[in-house]
Amino acid sequence: TDTLPPAPFTRSKPAMTPGYKRVLTVYDMIHELFPAEFPANDRTPIDKASAVARADHIICISEHTRRDLIRILGVPHEKTSVIHLGISLSPTGTRGDLPVCRPFLLYVGARGGYKNFACLLRAYAASGRLLKEFDLLAFGGGPINTKEAEFIRQLSIPPENVRQVQGGDDVLEVLYRRAAAFVYPSLYEGFGLPPLEAMSFDCPVICSNASSIPEVVGNAALLFDPLSAEALGQAIAVVLDDAGLRQALIAKGRARINHFSWEKCAQLTMTVYERVLSG
Repeated sequence: TDTLPPAPFTRSKPAMTPGYKRVLTVYDMIHELFPAEFPANDRTPIDKASAVARADHIICISEHTRRDLIRILGVPHEKTSVIHLGISLSPTGTRGDLPVCRPFLLYVGARGGYKNFACLLRAYAASGRLLKEFDLLAFGGGPINTKEAEFIRQLSIPPENVRQVQGGDDVLEVLYRRAAAFVYPSLYEGFGLPPLEAMSFDCPVICSNASSIPEVVGNAALLFDPLSAEALGQAIAVVLDDAGLRQALIAKGRARINHFSWEKCAQLTMTVYERVLSG
C-alpha cells in the first residue's frame, strides 16, 4: 500500500480489553515539528495522536518532550510524567587501533535534516586550522552520500578529511576515547544519548542548546546556537585551545552520567504503572 505501517506504539486498531489501563511512552515530537523530513503519507502523527488520546497516562523521556506534547496535542499536564533514559553504552576498556593518522572531531548518528550535520561541515570548512590539523569522523548514519559529497566539495573541504566509520559498540568506544571532542549539532532531540555516551568515555562534549539537549547534558557540555556555524566554530576552537576547559568538561561529564541509569528508568516506570493501576 501507499501508507506506512503504524509504529509499534501506535496501533491503529488497539485491543479493547475491559478494565485494562494504557500507559504510553512518547519519545519525541519530531514528526510533528519537522513534517517536511518525512514522506507525505507517513501516518505517524495521526496514529500517535490517536494513541495519546486513548492512553490513561503518558511517559515522556524528557521535560522538553513533555512540553511539546502538551503544546501540540493539548494533553493535560497531570496525565504525563517524565522519566529519563539510561546510558546504553558502557566502558569495556576497549582501546583498539583506528585507521586514523590525525586528531579528529567525532560526530555520531544520522546526518540529514534536523540532525544538522551541514552546520558542522560549515564550521569545519571555515577554520583553516581544523582543515589542516583535524579530520572529521562520522560514525554510523551510512556512507557519505552523493549530496553530502557535493556539499563537501562546494565548501572546498578535501574529501579525505571527512570520513564515515561503521562498526559496533567496540569501534564507537575507541572513537569516543580518541576524539579531540564530540560534536552534537542537532536541532531537536527527544532526549539525546550520544552526548552522555561521550561523557562516559571522558570525551569533551560540544552540543547545541536546542530542545532537550541542555536538560540532558546540564553543565557538562559547551553549548552553542545550532543555527550559527560561526558559533559552533568558536565553541570548537575554545575546547581545542583550553586544556583547563577540556578537563573541566570531562570531570563534569563523569558526574553527569551518574544521573542516568536503566535501573532508575525501570524503577520510575514501574512506579508510574503501579500508580495508574491503583488510580
